[in-house]
Amino acid sequence: MGIRLPEDSGMRKHLMNCLIVGVIGSAPAFAHHGTSVTYQTDKTITLTGTVTEFSFSYPHPQLYFDVKDSDGNIQHWGSEFAPTPLMMKQMNVGWARDTIKTGDTITITCNPHRVPGSTACLAKELIVNGKKLTVGPGRPPAQGKE
Repeated sequence: MGIRLPEDSGMRKHLMNCLIVGVIGSAPAFAHHGTSVTYQTDKTITLTGTVTEFSFSYPHPQLYFDVKDSDGNIQHWGSEFAPTPLMMKQMNVGWARDTIKTGDTITITCNPHRVPGSTACLAKELIVNGKKLTVGPGRPPAQGKE
């Protein structure tokens, strides 16, 4: 059951135009969020752990790693990178999808999530097996350990 409109009705064309405009107009509602919505951009934490997974994918590369807490318990953490893989390529960060591997030791400085107790953060600085990687705009760091 529904409303039937004549094929040549101007109302049908008007409704279709409204639907198209509505779909296009709602795009900003699904637009990308800023990092200050999810992360505490005014705070940083530094963690050392072991990589369990790395996904160099859209919309942001994701890094998953395990960290031992002060009691020796393993905490599973996740971090995303602000730029997309395409942005990282354009920024000439000097590394790619196979640079970080499962089992690598990392030290990451990141903005913590806004939800207390959350184990997610936004990467700001990253050291993998003693080598500092660029995670934002700028030149790749000098070769070797830093």
